[in-house]
Amino acid sequence: MDYQKPLQFRAYEALREMIRDGRFEYDKMYSETRVSKDLGVSRTPMRDAIQRLAQERYIEVIPSKGFRLHRMTEKDLLETYQVRCALEGFCCVQLARDYREPEARRVIRRMESLIGEQEGIAGTTESIEDFTLCDQEFHKKMIDYVANASLTALFDNYLHQISRQIRLSLRQPGRLRQTVDEHKAIVEALKSGSVDRSYLAILAHLEQPRMIIKTLGVMQESTMHQA
Repeated sequence: MDYQKPLQFRAYEALREMIRDGRFEYDKMYSETRVSKDLGVSRTPMRDAIQRLAQERYIEVIPSKGFRLHRMTEKDLLETYQVRCALEGFCCVQLARDYREPEARRVIRRMESLIGEQEGIAGTTESIEDFTLCDQEFHKKMIDYVANASLTALFDNYLHQISRQIRLSLRQPGRLRQTVDEHKAIVEALKSGSVDRSYLAILAHLEQPRMIIKTLGVMQESTMHQA
């Protein structure tokens, strides 16, 4: 843990990494006291960390019992999709409107370079983990462009759900290359300065993971490595 950071944030980061590393199992109850002891953190900062992770839907708190991993639901899927459409749709429109501005052009060029990285991954290793990291940065660039701290905080609050859903959808044959094509459509629309095309392109792209996961059944995530 980074001892320069506040204790509650260090506890949050440590517990989050344990979850991401797959050190917790679905449907198993974990003791706040035991985890606090394992991490060498007192109960107060651990309680703050657990509340934050519950808000971000990493875990579920069961009063007087402890906590367990949060299993994705249909409600999670729909809410995440709606939040992404609202946030990314708005940010994409702002980027399209400003497409001639130097900062907007810089962001769009970076998005293009990320597409190139994704093409390379799709054509070689087909690593879902590496592809997802590029995917997240691609979308985060649009959010960051608007430079609105409240929007960024809301997006970050859903980042775990977004990451889970991206990984699930990418497991489907051909989805990596399909995602590359959808990203290209978004960038081409942005480069043209067309607000309508850009907005429709981002919405069409965000719809795909939702429909794929809904068809698969969200419970299948229990068979994959935690992210």
